[in-house]
Amino acid sequence: MDRQFDISLERAKQFERVFGWPILFIFLISLIVMLWTQATWIIPVMLIVSIGMAYKGYMEYRVVRHFADHQAVVQVLRYRLVDCWIKAASLFALFIPLYVNEGAFILTGGVVALWNLTGSYREKKWKQRIDLHQPQLLTYSEILEQEDDAWDDHQK
Repeated sequence: MDRQFDISLERAKQFERVFGWPILFIFLISLIVMLWTQATWIIPVMLIVSIGMAYKGYMEYRVVRHFADHQAVVQVLRYRLVDCWIKAASLFALFIPLYVNEGAFILTGGVVALWNLTGSYREKKWKQRIDLHQPQLLTYSEILEQEDDAWDDHQK
């Protein structure tokens, strides 16, 4: 289990270093250029960005799961993973109707906007459930920053 966690942690750190800012940069530049030129190549680019977002959510789940001591915390982490996958899929699905049907684009955009607007509420409720069972649970970014100390503390 120790080796498996170390591999997960290294992959997560490598993903953050290699793909973190470049994915955001590619997304923003592609969005601007797409709106300016009406290019259809934005759909495959958004697919790649969505896959990167889903993979990042999976790595976050995989790393933080090792620190969860209670089954209810693991369940909340799974809900967060599913939420991340829904966000990634909706980001990709938002751009397809843009070229097919503008009415469908507006409807899809409304659904995506509602999902993202309720995201802070979902995060707040999930944080309350985590704090109820395990208030000292480290976040993903804290684990990546203090990998050696965090794993040693968890083993005590």
